[in-house]
Amino acid sequence: YIHTSYLDNYENLSESYIKQIELMKRNNANKYNHVMLGGWLDKAEGVVIENWSTGEFNPDDLQTYFGQDYGFSNDPTTLVEVAIDRKKKKIYAKELLYKKGLKTAQIAEINKKHCGRKLIVGDSAEPRLISELQYSSNVIPAKKGPGSITAGVMILQDYEIIVTPESVNLIKEFNNHVYADKGSKTYQDDWNHLIDALRYIAYYILNNNSSKADIY
Repeated sequence: YIHTSYLDNYENLSESYIKQIELMKRNNANKYNHVMLGGWLDKAEGVVIENWSTGEFNPDDLQTYFGQDYGFSNDPTTLVEVAIDRKKKKIYAKELLYKKGLKTAQIAEINKKHCGRKLIVGDSAEPRLISELQYSSNVIPAKKGPGSITAGVMILQDYEIIVTPESVNLIKEFNNHVYADKGSKTYQDDWNHLIDALRYIAYYILNNNSSKADIY
């Protein structure tokens, strides 16, 4: 194994090119380490959500809720448990499910095991599935509409997100879910199945103007 970088050919590089490299080194150390030195890139460039870290789930014993996204052949069905501390502006998240090929009865059993009768906000693009799951779980459809994705993402970006270390797929998504066009606030439809589930529940809880009895 032989590892080389621009430093091994430094004397043959132009002054203008070296200035570009030094500018990158000052302004974007991660990019410099990855592009110029060949180091590993922990996160994809242009990731949507960077304000997260790993830690204990719900240390203050807050009320918990659940978000769920649905898939089958190509995409996984997901389930994430969430606790929200409005005063401290923190969202705690724990991955509970990330699996392809699940049938309705299997999802219902998993939801019953983890959630009981607690609130689950699921992807409203699957109304028939949600209707079937409602026989055994407290599942409601996510609120969608023009601007709802951006609004949900902005909520997640406005809170400190604490993820359990065991939530490996959620961590992978945070490291790889990127903007398609940051200027127009559009996002690549990839690496977002647990993030979508997290967004559904956070958007519902933090934008719900109803009484507490309606959301507990």
